[in-house]
Amino acid sequence: MTGPLDRDALPSPPSSLLMRVALPPLIGLLVLGGYVGAEALGFRGLASPEADTLSEAAALGRAARVLELVAAGQDPNGRFHVRPGMLDVDGHDLEPVEAAILARHAELVRLLQRSGATEPGAERGACLARARLPEVLSDFGVQTADPPGDIVDLATAMRNCMPVK
Repeated sequence: MTGPLDRDALPSPPSSLLMRVALPPLIGLLVLGGYVGAEALGFRGLASPEADTLSEAAALGRAARVLELVAAGQDPNGRFHVRPGMLDVDGHDLEPVEAAILARHAELVRLLQRSGATEPGAERGACLARARLPEVLSDFGVQTADPPGDIVDLATAMRNCMPVK
């Protein structure tokens, strides 16, 4: 006869092996489902920002987006706002070539030049290129016998080459 505390009559707890094997995929499935649901509602937490302007596309290094925006009619010599977080923590109003130089995208500097962009100002463009991207100095017609110096951080380059008026 079995008593009220008979251990054989109680259901056995799930085995620890079953929990170790089944639980991680279930948790992963729940996390994935939550993320897919959040994306369906418009949340893009892990997606990189989409460039809305030529300067943003140049800062992010997105050559295809640069070509799309030029084809859509954005001026490669225009000054556009670059949102905070794309170059640094601040927002900036930059020409696309300036943004490409500051973000150190030499191939985009050349692509922008082929798309009709001109140098952002003789002294300013050369200063930015010397500070952040010396390999494009010759693209701007600047010949220098001095070897390129150390690459400076973005804030220093902007402070030295683009003083606030």
